[in-house]
Amino acid sequence: MTTDPCREWRGALGAAALGVIDPVEEIGLRAHLDGCASCRTELRDLTAVAQALSALPVTDVTTAPTEPAGTLGGRVLERVAHERDARRKRRARRIAAGVGALVAVAAAIAAIVLAVGSGSASPGTRVAIPGIPGVHATATLRPQAAGTAIDMTVSGLDPHSYYWLWLTGDDGKMGAGTFTGSQQQTDIRLMSAVPLDEAHRIWVTDENNHVVLDARIPAPA
Repeated sequence: MTTDPCREWRGALGAAALGVIDPVEEIGLRAHLDGCASCRTELRDLTAVAQALSALPVTDVTTAPTEPAGTLGGRVLERVAHERDARRKRRARRIAAGVGALVAVAAAIAAIVLAVGSGSASPGTRVAIPGIPGVHATATLRPQAAGTAIDMTVSGLDPHSYYWLWLTGDDGKMGAGTFTGSQQQTDIRLMSAVPLDEAHRIWVTDENNHVVLDARIPAPA
């Protein structure tokens, strides 16, 4: 790169590299080059570029590039949307698998608590849970030492999707676990850390966080 004092010679350097410099101007440039290593380096680089350009076939430079097909943009956008949807589903399944393992442990603990409890099982609080068209569910909630055991019967859900069960208490939303949907009537047992006497709402969301079932929990008598 030439320094500011050499700025006036930039045009002459380009012309010299291309071999089209005026003879009178060339005399002055040569005198300048004798005492300026920076301009000598730049002239050498420009000359190498000029020689490389001269070796290119003219048709490779002047031929217009081929225009992409008119449908290319649509295909690219469709592919991007497909990949984004696939990543979202894979992420949801990984989360569901992890939560499912925790739910299995919680269910086992709940079963042990129920088994070693008093001989008379608590009748619990029964809740009918309204849902979107075609989806039906009821749940029985029983107080446990570690929170609330939830026995839910549900039908009409997409068998290819995962769903999250939530129990809302005084501190806000608390997850009770995840399960796979089914069109047929299915019995599900989950465990929530929210005590039954603090629970106000039971609801279910799908993979897109849309509410598909929702009900208020009646206060204890």
